[in-house]
Amino acid sequence: MDTSRRKVLIALLVIVAFLLPFWHGFERPASTMDEGALLVYPELMLKGKLPYRDFETFYGPGNLAVLSAVYASFGGPDIFVERNVGLIYQILAMIAIFAIAQRWNTAIGAGCMAVAGFLMLPLGLAAYTWIGGVTCALWSIFVSTKSESTRCCFLGGLLASCALLFRPDLGPAIIASALPLFFLMQSGRRRSYLGGAFLGVLPFAWLAIVAGPGEILNNLFLFPVLYSSPARHLPIFSADTNLILLFFGHILAAIVNVIGGIIAVRVNRRDPAARIILALGLLGLGFTHQAAQRIDLWHVLFAAFVSFGVLPLSIFVIQSRFRPRQPQISGAILATAVVLVLLESIAPELPAKARAEIIAGIRRESRETVFLAQHRRSFPFLSMPEAQMVGKILDRLDEGFSPGQRLFVGPADLRRTNYNDTFIYYLLPQFQPATYFLEMNPGSANRPNSRLAEDIASADWLVLNHDLDIWNEPNASSNFGSDAPMRVVRDQFELCGRFGSRDLYRRRPATVTKL
Repeated sequence: MDTSRRKVLIALLVIVAFLLPFWHGFERPASTMDEGALLVYPELMLKGKLPYRDFETFYGPGNLAVLSAVYASFGGPDIFVERNVGLIYQILAMIAIFAIAQRWNTAIGAGCMAVAGFLMLPLGLAAYTWIGGVTCALWSIFVSTKSESTRCCFLGGLLASCALLFRPDLGPAIIASALPLFFLMQSGRRRSYLGGAFLGVLPFAWLAIVAGPGEILNNLFLFPVLYSSPARHLPIFSADTNLILLFFGHILAAIVNVIGGIIAVRVNRRDPAARIILALGLLGLGFTHQAAQRIDLWHVLFAAFVSFGVLPLSIFVIQSRFRPRQPQISGAILATAVVLVLLESIAPELPAKARAEIIAGIRRESRETVFLAQHRRSFPFLSMPEAQMVGKILDRLDEGFSPGQRLFVGPADLRRTNYNDTFIYYLLPQFQPATYFLEMNPGSANRPNSRLAEDIASADWLVLNHDLDIWNEPNASSNFGSDAPMRVVRDQFELCGRFGSRDLYRRRPATVTKL
């Protein structure tokens, strides 16, 4: 068997080894707002609605465009289709890390790939915008190493911009990681790279025209960075000790990756393979803001799977520099083992969770997840009582529906807009959403002079969740906004049912108006 086929076979074996535990993620309960938005927003785009103009989202349009295209190809939004997209994102990210690391040897490529997959297991399979953006960034670095090819340089720039279409806040990391390889290109190839990058960001220009530059600025910078950020931020030392150690472990791993890249570049300044380690180190270091902004398991792993996934390669390069006679395979195994032991020591709960996913996948253990079906659509819940209560409120809304009616979904205390049940819009596609704020972000939906009260006044039905009123985090999310939306609920709507933590309101007959 030749070298290329052996590398492909080893990469496939690693992927197959992870498929069973990854596959178990299809049965996970879903986050009611985050994953609900991945089902609702692409469908709205298929109906002619646009992000920023017709609904708020703090993310780029790239992920929504991908999901819209996939839903259009498979007959509409579906949570299993959405999670398949998420699975593809993760597999492509693993393959990119393997493709980059196998330049040294196949064993270290497999080791890096396995560590990255190991850290992604607890994330589940939701098609997160961050994973899609990081995957584009990794492939941009890989393609850009072929600096002698005009086509590859163009594609590298295009993929870098595609990463920004997923997550504009990846910009600093993308720029920093591109520089080592960009400066290796000849002037003509640099122009090709910049041409691809320019082409990739044109959708932002088109959206600025149709949605308005003000809405683009609000959704992608002002509100997520300046206004909502203080209410989403979790202080680093408010987290569990293991998460704090994992966060600083990520920073240490990223720094070691940068050092490994510098060592490799000093050995051979013109070698693209040497510069690629530096690029990956800078990329991982540029992800630190994601973990520092909100130090929970998801956000830390979003950054850590790249920094730790590349760490075996950096350790391998550093030890090869000082111990050049060490066999490559044993060096690769040792470097991978060092990283796994490090993870076990600083965050033992994380490997335990990953091992639990692997064991559950191998044994094909079923979760206690309950899928609620409505209008040939399904959504997974953590428990049967919750699914039953949601099913009752959906049945009541189905009974009372009239064509053209509008639905609003939010927290019961509308002075604090920290979260909401976006998935309900997905399970009731016959209703028109009554609000711009299909997801609730603090500092935005409840900001001064917000249109939230006006949107609620245009609704025919309201679903308000009391569980969201007990949101308690050490940040500005506890701050109250205007009570104007609650006055609209009190004056124009009547309670027609309580279903667990959720209240169902309908417009009072005396206040019916034509919209």
